[in-house]
Amino acid sequence: MNKIHGLFVVVAVCVMAASVRAESIVVSKKIPYAKNSTADADIRKECDWNTTLPRYLAAESKGRVLVNDKASASDSKLALVATAVHAAGGGPFSGPKWLTLEGKLTKGGKSLGNFEVRRQTMSGYDVCGTLTSLSEEIAGDILEWLDKPGKDAKLGDAG
Repeated sequence: MNKIHGLFVVVAVCVMAASVRAESIVVSKKIPYAKNSTADADIRKECDWNTTLPRYLAAESKGRVLVNDKASASDSKLALVATAVHAAGGGPFSGPKWLTLEGKLTKGGKSLGNFEVRRQTMSGYDVCGTLTSLSEEIAGDILEWLDKPGKDAKLGDAG
């Protein structure tokens, strides 16, 4: 009887693991900028917040979000685009810094929801570090939204 029970547990775990994989959400390795004017050239060249955010999303999602530029037909895909990026060194003396993204969750070409997320701060002396901190806050907002995706949601400071 114990062998049958043990086999049942192993099979159940395998089925659960397969179902988690089938419900994975794939996000690209790098978040593109909507257009060249979205962020100044130095930010686009020097800062890596747009590759850090997808990795942070995956790490904090407990396996639900996968970073990959290719999604299978059974995966949901989260497309993110940076629409506004503004940061300058100097802490509060240089004024507000912000990061705004648009996101769209799809599966099989069908829209499951979309959002705009924005985070802003007055602190941060290091431009790239400030954007990375804002992107981590945004990742938390996105993970919360993924629990109950909806249409035209406003997340973070955008709400």
